[in-house]
Amino acid sequence: MEDNLGLSKDRKIKGRIVTGHNEALFFWQELITKESLETPFEVVHIDSHADLGLGYLSWTYILDDLLQYPVEERRMHTKYLDCFGQLNDVGIGDYLLYAIAFRWINSLTYCANPNGDKNDYVWETLKDFEEKFIWDKPVENTIQLVCNPDMEFPSYDADKQEKQAYLKNAVKEPEVPLLIIPSIQDVKYDGDFDFVVMAQSPNYTPASTDFIMDIVREYIVEI
Repeated sequence: MEDNLGLSKDRKIKGRIVTGHNEALFFWQELITKESLETPFEVVHIDSHADLGLGYLSWTYILDDLLQYPVEERRMHTKYLDCFGQLNDVGIGDYLLYAIAFRWINSLTYCANPNGDKNDYVWETLKDFEEKFIWDKPVENTIQLVCNPDMEFPSYDADKQEKQAYLKNAVKEPEVPLLIIPSIQDVKYDGDFDFVVMAQSPNYTPASTDFIMDIVREYIVEI
């Protein structure tokens, strides 16, 4: 926290400790409403998961439906029906993709778990459906959500021509640089953050690790 992020107990940053990851989205909404946070903003995401929708069905709803709403209305249309007929809302593993669809984020850095996959995002959300990936060095990708109401979204094994046809007449969202940092030593910041959010994430972490929240509290002013 001090050597890599530049945080200091003498220079505390405003923040909040929440239970689920998706509560970060609600915290940002609160700050935006109070005009304490301007959009779009940069996010540095330190996690074992990218939280960009992989493993969730929301990404198809976001691309096919949510993007057709005016930007200012999108945050009011987060619920969707999955293929099982179940009603879902913003989850712990897709909230960053929602934030990008709201056009809240203009730059995302994913400080990944060095022992994890580090590429747990949906390729369909990348610019031109193209991915760059290096296992042991920081790599830059670009997220660009697209929507083409006149064509069915290309399948995973679709050929290049089919994908290009979809992209040709698609409505394209602003580009969001995605920097993936796969190692701890490459995480270097000077503590110049506006807000800090930490998620307890009880469905992934045992209660024995809750003491970490008290450590984080030494570096933040909870609001």
